[in-house]
Amino acid sequence: MENLINSSYEFELVDNNLTNVKYDFVSIGKRQIPKRVAFRQYDALGLEKYYNLGFGNLSIDENGNEKVSDMSRENNLGDKDRVLNTVFTCALDFLSLSPNSIVTFYGNTFSKHRIYKTSLNKNLFALQEYFIVKGGIIENLKVKETIEGKDVLSKINIDNIIYEIYIPNNSSNYSFITFELIETLK
Repeated sequence: MENLINSSYEFELVDNNLTNVKYDFVSIGKRQIPKRVAFRQYDALGLEKYYNLGFGNLSIDENGNEKVSDMSRENNLGDKDRVLNTVFTCALDFLSLSPNSIVTFYGNTFSKHRIYKTSLNKNLFALQEYFIVKGGIIENLKVKETIEGKDVLSKINIDNIIYEIYIPNNSSNYSFITFELIETLK
């Protein structure tokens, strides 16, 4: 993980409200693109220790309102790995603040989900130094990807989720991935 940390962008914790923790960093390439990583607590019964990891490009309008777009096409070519390393490093920092939490991670399109799992596969051994990484399989999940790239999910029954230790060869079966701190770091 040290290589991941060293190859991450510098980031800043900008909101430590434990229902919605936020980090900011800047992707540097052809342009400087502000990014936001957020950990939002699920509000469903039985999911109190679960947080959704989301990230995207950060913009601020003329009225000072923040907007994060996970659908933006404005990215620096060539720094995808460094951006994802920064996201993983933010997850480590978040879990150090909330060590009994579990972070869920998935792409909002099939393509992005595949890219994220490819990066995870490449960095799995480093990540497992700090995290218990699991794949989550939601049986009978119906996902429809629209032209805008947004997913429409059927109602998910948490009792129908199967978790297994993350296995790269099974990654195509995973609806989402979870990260939690290994016991020695809690």
